[in-house]
Amino acid sequence: MTRHFWVLVHRYAGLFIALFLMLIGLTGSIIVFNPELQDWFDPPPVVVVRKAPLLDSFTLRDRAQALVPNGRINGLTLNIVADKPFTAWLEPRLDPATNKPYELDVSVLMLDPYTGAELKREKYSEDIFPITRKNIMQLVNRLHYQMALPGSGGTWLFGIVALVWTLDCFISAYLTFPVSVRRRKGTDASVPTPTRPSWWSRWKPAWLVKWSGSAYRVNFDLHRAGGLWIWIMLLAIAWSSVGFNLGDQIYQPVMKAVFNMPDPMGDLPTLKDAPAEPAMDWSEALVTARRLMAEQSRLQGFKVLREEALTYQADKGVFFYVVRSDRDLMDEGAGTYMLFDGKTGKFASISLPTGQNAGSTLHSWIFSLHMAQIWGLPFKIFVSCVGILIAMLSVTGVYIWLKKRRARSTSSQRRPLAADGETA
Repeated sequence: MTRHFWVLVHRYAGLFIALFLMLIGLTGSIIVFNPELQDWFDPPPVVVVRKAPLLDSFTLRDRAQALVPNGRINGLTLNIVADKPFTAWLEPRLDPATNKPYELDVSVLMLDPYTGAELKREKYSEDIFPITRKNIMQLVNRLHYQMALPGSGGTWLFGIVALVWTLDCFISAYLTFPVSVRRRKGTDASVPTPTRPSWWSRWKPAWLVKWSGSAYRVNFDLHRAGGLWIWIMLLAIAWSSVGFNLGDQIYQPVMKAVFNMPDPMGDLPTLKDAPAEPAMDWSEALVTARRLMAEQSRLQGFKVLREEALTYQADKGVFFYVVRSDRDLMDEGAGTYMLFDGKTGKFASISLPTGQNAGSTLHSWIFSLHMAQIWGLPFKIFVSCVGILIAMLSVTGVYIWLKKRRARSTSSQRRPLAADGETA
């Protein structure tokens, strides 16, 4: 496999993914600010902060449940914030008369955390047309990871694009390396080879842009140097994109095989005819969760900073307890979680974002980098710029291909003319 072979692979892989990467890059530069933009387009209810005490999670959940008796809330939000509404997500119960789910006019309820009064109710819909202030960011997000195509076709397509992109990251890096020059056969070995610059000094031009060069040279340098300067980010975004779109099919098996990364939820068997609601009472489940997490924090040597949520995963028959710990990378939110049996309360597994396993730590880093969840606003701005650079790399790559194709076409047309001239 010669260098020319890898040039061809890079060329046609790049042409295949170019259009998709332009879309991914431009939409990605927008959704870095997804929470802020969503709140601007569709503002949440205003909660007036006051001196009254906040209601506890159980009271708020019960009041939300009472407002929609035919709905089921299989989660418990534990991080109640003074200036934000309490949010409950509902799914329909089964109608015992028909054994079919009830028709609900609401899927999200927002309550005042001080009084439990209803502030807003919404019915979630995957429809993106007609475009409104409510769903415009949903459209941008779906364009980003599946081109807003219906069904799972777009997810699979973008997953394949991400996989090709991941492999091409290594090929493109290799092609920036300086070409090694070997002594020609038949050359007198006694003749000393001229001293050549070091490998690093010969690689240095690949990192630079010659702005005084021709349009082709500037585009070539932008394509090569631009890819090198943000190569780590490109690889992190590409591989984590495989995780988003082809997690079960490719990402998890590879991470498990190479880094022995555990998959706590995926490794649990899916239950047949699993009960929709846990056998254990929610208050008992929270006491159990806190006890088990305290045991794990002593065993694993981490500190719990705050509780986030307790949910029931009916298909697995387990409770999912999420906390923020000192092992978390994200600026906000929580990534430390534990699973335990919803019937017996038996500990199942725990997942720490960092320090528990090399694969889990790598996973946390690349996903946090992809979603700009670390290092605050400056890194969000940087990732937004990376999205624009990804689009630029696609445009310059197509431009380079078109220029070379035109040059090859012109050269092939001149050869017959030269041959005719020699015959004449």
